[in-house]
Amino acid sequence: YQRRVHGDLIQMKFNNIAPRPREERTAMKHKETIEKTNLAERKGGFHSSASEEIHNPDQKSTFFMGEAERFDRDYVVHEKKEREEKFAKKMVEIEKRKMEQLERDNERWKRMDEEEKKEGMKMSKLKDTNQAGKKNLSSAAYNPLTLEYDPTESGKKLKDADDMAKYRAQLRSHNIDSKSNSNYNILTGETRLGIAVPKPAPMAPPAKKQFANIDFEFNLCQK
Repeated sequence: YQRRVHGDLIQMKFNNIAPRPREERTAMKHKETIEKTNLAERKGGFHSSASEEIHNPDQKSTFFMGEAERFDRDYVVHEKKEREEKFAKKMVEIEKRKMEQLERDNERWKRMDEEEKKEGMKMSKLKDTNQAGKKNLSSAAYNPLTLEYDPTESGKKLKDADDMAKYRAQLRSHNIDSKSNSNYNILTGETRLGIAVPKPAPMAPPAKKQFANIDFEFNLCQK
């Protein structure tokens, strides 16, 4: 039919809707049927029906679950498996930290050994070149209590010097006696023995050279 609105004639049409049967009206009262109908008729890029996607998902999707896993409801086994995985991961981390600590300790001990070696070489060089490092040593190379020579190179040199002094004193006594007295006793007329020439003890090469010079001088004096 036609209807005039604000002076304009507009053709009006009736929107006829077919009546729903009784079975459909009864089914629309159930909530499950309403949800299935809404899912089947929804729009916006969704599938027309989600029943197959829910009950038969793709195996590559995260929603998929096998029959064995779907019916596996033993929570104790699942919890034990998680605890074992956490414990294994923790032990791996502990072992990793342990190896890192061992490597750091090895590097530290190696560095300390090198520093100690360098310090020892430095002190040895200072002892050989100057008086550094000798503050706690005695000025004499012998023990003042026992009068024994030190078992060092300085003690050996001191012993050689003392033996040389004793030898020179005895040699001087022999020279004075041989030049100041005769070969017999003027009171008794017996042969006089005099002072024998001493024998020097074994000495270091420098002392031996000095003894050879003294012996040469003594032979010249006897001539």
